[in-house]
Amino acid sequence: MGENHDHEQSIKRNSMIYNENERQLCNSNLKILQNKRALSKNDSSSKQQVQDSKPRRALTDVPVNNNPLSQNKRIVAGSKAAKVRREENIRPIVSAVQKRQIYNDRTAAEQEEEEEEEGEDDDAASIVNKKRRIDAEGVSEIVGWQDLDYVEKDDTAMVAEYSAEIFAFLYRRELETLPSHNYLLDKTSKYYLRPSMRTILVDWLVEVHEKFQCYPETLFLSINLMDRFLAKNKVTMNKLQLLAVTSLFIAAKFEEVNLPKLAEYAYITDGAASKNDIKNAEMFMLTSLEFNIGWPNPLNFLRRISKADDYDPVNRNIGKFILEYAYCCHQFIHLPPSTVSAMAMYIARRMTNRNKNELWNGTLQHYSGGIDPIHDEAFQSLCIDLVKDIASSKTHLDSLILKYKKPRYGSVYFQTFKWCTSEMHSNFQNLFNLK
Repeated sequence: MGENHDHEQSIKRNSMIYNENERQLCNSNLKILQNKRALSKNDSSSKQQVQDSKPRRALTDVPVNNNPLSQNKRIVAGSKAAKVRREENIRPIVSAVQKRQIYNDRTAAEQEEEEEEEGEDDDAASIVNKKRRIDAEGVSEIVGWQDLDYVEKDDTAMVAEYSAEIFAFLYRRELETLPSHNYLLDKTSKYYLRPSMRTILVDWLVEVHEKFQCYPETLFLSINLMDRFLAKNKVTMNKLQLLAVTSLFIAAKFEEVNLPKLAEYAYITDGAASKNDIKNAEMFMLTSLEFNIGWPNPLNFLRRISKADDYDPVNRNIGKFILEYAYCCHQFIHLPPSTVSAMAMYIARRMTNRNKNELWNGTLQHYSGGIDPIHDEAFQSLCIDLVKDIASSKTHLDSLILKYKKPRYGSVYFQTFKWCTSEMHSNFQNLFNLK
């Protein structure tokens, strides 16, 4: 019994000692916290005194930094670029017809007030210009065209105030990014390739492009890269498919947001090209093209002309098919994208015949870069060749035709083929006849 009593007393003493130590620790922590708060108050008060001691300067006296990047130059140079990782198992299907829109954040009252302040100035800068000279590319005077860019001056997404300068640059740029010559027609060229071989390549590209669900711009860029490379490099038969898939690989990097994997490109060739083959071919192509891959996509010009067509969905859909068909044909690879786009839109409008009295007015001529189909015999000859090829194709573009037979693309092939066949049988009497 005595031993148990001593043991209980020992436990009580240890418990009391533990409680006392814990109490002292809490008191010390409390003092530390109070000291920190006091220091924080003193620091903030000292900062406030320093700020109050500095005289405030007027806003007009504050110097403007015209080059804010110079202050952060060392920081930017020393930092590593952030990497954006894509979810490999997610590739959203983005419709090609979707258009990003930036909405005007001004209130209706502010807009009305601004319109009232402008007053007669809007009338002075009337929408319809009776006479205006186009500076770009020496285009002759176009009479009576409607300034559709001015109508969109309040739409931030359309950057109407820069449209003329942008397309003047694109008209110059398109001439710099064409193949050096048509290597498919010049049999004396050491880079000559049979048109049937190119047809197989581009038709396969159309099929792969649709399976990968890429943007339409990607297909046009891949064809342009391939043609520019073939115009200055001799490629053996067993490397042509590698060239085609590498062209699509580079174009997708330039145009797409969610890219297919490199392994998918290798897989789609069915063993004709490995991942290393594609990577090596990519570097060789880019070096040969001097990394000059940015070009004015023909869809930019087609959309520009479509604005003058009041964005007619039927004409535009048919125009897209004709445009894609023209780029798959070997006889048009040397033409500027703006010319091919004008050909596609003119034939589409002639086919639907919705504006018979104004088939190609001054507005369409202006927004096509000055092309006048009614009086330009060279342009008419190109349109006849294109209509003839659609009606009686010498190049078997099976994948392209199958693509535009689908309801997803409006099944426009049937209507286009029927009309082109009718025009060919009538010796193209109605193609440029406005009656």
